[in-house]
Amino acid sequence: MKNNLFQKYQQLNMPHKFLITEVDMILKKKYKAVEVPVTEFIEFKKDPFVDYSTFVKSYFIQDEEILNSLYSEKEKADIDRMKKCIQEMTTTGELLVPQPSDEDYDLQVRYINFSEGRLIAVILESVDKQYVSGFQTQGARCEKLYHELKVFKGISPTDCVEGNPVLNEYLESLVKAGYLQV
Repeated sequence: MKNNLFQKYQQLNMPHKFLITEVDMILKKKYKAVEVPVTEFIEFKKDPFVDYSTFVKSYFIQDEEILNSLYSEKEKADIDRMKKCIQEMTTTGELLVPQPSDEDYDLQVRYINFSEGRLIAVILESVDKQYVSGFQTQGARCEKLYHELKVFKGISPTDCVEGNPVLNEYLESLVKAGYLQV
């Protein structure tokens, strides 16, 4: 079956790497993503597993209809559980409701929106400032978007050899993102 997928992939004539400008257009059109300054994610500078200097573009996806179409049924159930948990914690006083007077009010509200599935942040990384070399996301788990971003990150032509685990993983992402049909 992987052999068949590889043939379908070759027929797609997709680029091995996506330009940042191409991904920018796709995110804005397909997901109604709104570009925000990369400085919105300054907390990543302290993350030892992330190279903040490669961050080139960042977005918020917050359109309710788009988000609803992205989340699987399992992901929606997880989000519902999280909403109930946040409600309970707010009711018992374990979690304080953010107040506009709070110094980090916007950040607190953002993290609640992430937890409750009302917001996903996407950060594009690029080592050469031309092609997508990586990505970060924040928000509720969203497998479909994750696989789409893996497609945007691309694959090296040297990895496009049947039986290569890197190719198999990429083909799986193409299927899960909806580019290939099994």
